[in-house]
Amino acid sequence: MSISKKERSLSIWIGIAIGIALSSMLVRYALEKKATQTRERLGNYKSLKCASDGSPFISIPRQIKEKIPHGIVVYFENNQTITNQENTIYQRSWIIESSGSFRSERLFVLAQEKSISPKFVDENKYFFYRASEVYLLPNNGVQKKDIEDKLDSEQYKIIGQHSQTGEWILQIKDFSPSGMSDSLDKISDLADLISNVQLIPWSPSI
Repeated sequence: MSISKKERSLSIWIGIAIGIALSSMLVRYALEKKATQTRERLGNYKSLKCASDGSPFISIPRQIKEKIPHGIVVYFENNQTITNQENTIYQRSWIIESSGSFRSERLFVLAQEKSISPKFVDENKYFFYRASEVYLLPNNGVQKKDIEDKLDSEQYKIIGQHSQTGEWILQIKDFSPSGMSDSLDKISDLADLISNVQLIPWSPSI
């Protein structure tokens, strides 16, 4: 028994409609599953657990979320203090993985909250730096190899130079807050080779 042209067209359109409906259901399911996986991933802001080891972190302050709205907390360190002649500064630090200009680019940002109050309720200030690199300024006549010979090649690597200041960019393998602090102290001890070492300021790409 043959079917008419009208019936054939109707069958085709019914098939197309069913295909579109099934496709939409699959896409919606995939998006919902991805959203669930993101929410459950360690380091997600709502998880309150660091991606590196599952240790807890304090909820991200609004001022940091505004700068890095979507990120993964890799490390968190609390109860840090900086004492000078005038007063004591209380500090806590998050290392947050964020995306760069390209999807494949991974940026690690050191976000610091500082306060004169141990409870962080008075005059809080926020600072942002690149977490895995620092600037170092060599003394006159110092060559790249001179510094590389003094540093552990598995922990440190000179990856470039600032075209305007002449500072070298040093990559640090351990970019946890305490690891970065230890590295700054260690590099600063090379006073015969280096005149200055500093964190690299970071700001979101526009």
